[in-house]
Amino acid sequence: MSFVRRCWNRAGSRAAAIWFGAYMVVCATGQRFDARYLGYGWQLIPWDVLSTDPIRSVWYLHVQPPLWNLVLGGLAWVSPFGDSATLQVLMAVIGLAGAYVAAELTACFGLRRRWAVCVALIATLNPEVLKGAFEPTYELATGVLLMSMLWAFLRLGNQNRDRRSLLLLAGLATATTMTRSLYHPVWALSVVLIGLWLLRRRIDRRTVLATLAVPVLVMGGWMAKNQYLYGEATLSSWFGMNLQRAVIPVLPLDDLEAMHDAGEVSDIAMIGPFGKYDLYDEAMPACEPKHEHRSVSEPDRTTDQWSPNFNYECYLPIFAEAGDDAVAVIRAHPAVWLEGRLWSLRATFAVATYPSESSSMVMRTLDSVYSIARLDLGGVLSTYGWGTPIYGQLEAPVDFGLTLIPLYSSVIVAGLWVIIRRLRRRSLNETDPALVIASFTVVFTIVVGAVAELGEQARFRTMIDPLTTVVGLVVLTRLGAWMRRQSQARSVGR
Repeated sequence: MSFVRRCWNRAGSRAAAIWFGAYMVVCATGQRFDARYLGYGWQLIPWDVLSTDPIRSVWYLHVQPPLWNLVLGGLAWVSPFGDSATLQVLMAVIGLAGAYVAAELTACFGLRRRWAVCVALIATLNPEVLKGAFEPTYELATGVLLMSMLWAFLRLGNQNRDRRSLLLLAGLATATTMTRSLYHPVWALSVVLIGLWLLRRRIDRRTVLATLAVPVLVMGGWMAKNQYLYGEATLSSWFGMNLQRAVIPVLPLDDLEAMHDAGEVSDIAMIGPFGKYDLYDEAMPACEPKHEHRSVSEPDRTTDQWSPNFNYECYLPIFAEAGDDAVAVIRAHPAVWLEGRLWSLRATFAVATYPSESSSMVMRTLDSVYSIARLDLGGVLSTYGWGTPIYGQLEAPVDFGLTLIPLYSSVIVAGLWVIIRRLRRRSLNETDPALVIASFTVVFTIVVGAVAELGEQARFRTMIDPLTTVVGLVVLTRLGAWMRRQSQARSVGR
């Protein structure tokens, strides 16, 4: 059999080819690549600096893990083509890889090739996911990394290449953490430790040490770099301000003012999160950056007058003060903190409106089809009684995807069921441990996203939508097959 035929016979190749055809049709019907994020993206070093000096820019990066800045800036630096064209190709390749991995992952769970292709396309042509191929943000890349990690994990028990498989698992988990700050090192180490536990009887001590060395050295090395440069061993320095935005807006303004008057929170709490540096200048001691590189020495972007450069070194004490204020509010008003978390959990299943506003008729049609499949129900996210309505209004109209709730629940329950079976010393099949990893990742994303953020939950969900769709449909397919067998057994018994 020729190489081309062997490739075409793989579920991943067929899914990727169909996905790319759909992508081209969406492009041809009016969807354009939107590169505006490069000018204002808070997670990016100012683009005019990053695209011309990516290595030193990323070295001085503290506000985010480095990988996405390095990929975007490095490609723009070496490419002979324009930034928009270069990054559109990058995002299309990532989307293509996502369709391939989704199909191969589904096939590894035991579904036939045609069904694996169908599941992969359902997961990756979701307009909330597909729109990521038309903008240089890291949600799509993170989603593909998560699926790739689970695919590698699933193959651990299927191939006699334990060391290589474990190193691949560790590398993909580490790459995810180094791309998206939501995936804390605790998550990456947990994934790696589960992989090591799975193969504990088939690996030696050197393999264990080599596997653990990947996340420890990479993540630990970056944190040590930040400790050396800035005195803070973190992957993301703005966690304190993130926490402030997650907590303080929910607190009624009178209560916030009372805490401020009592000296329990600083002026930073009254100013609000993620503002331009000029807003905080008088509330903080005088500050001069210790490093001269433009990525940390300039408070504003030249590419967008409204967007601060949060990698500006003098933001560091502001981030720390904001975190202290948030902790003070949590301690004084735990009910307010809980209200914000419940609000965030509801927002997790709010559906993005961007695809319905696309210039492409095909994208809008896909959005309508998925809206029906999700059983989208109109509702509102209310901020009545809050001190700061985060959307600039008291009520934000949104649609909630009702079928997302049972889909996500099926993945979580499947992982818990495997754990219960293991505790009861029941035998597991070779794909069951992968269900635990998928369940753990879904729970981690939802819980951490709700605890540490406010208003960004739907964006977090799009990172795990492809993984959840694949695993959820596999679980529901297995459940349907089990129910048919039970029904047939009862019929025979009669």
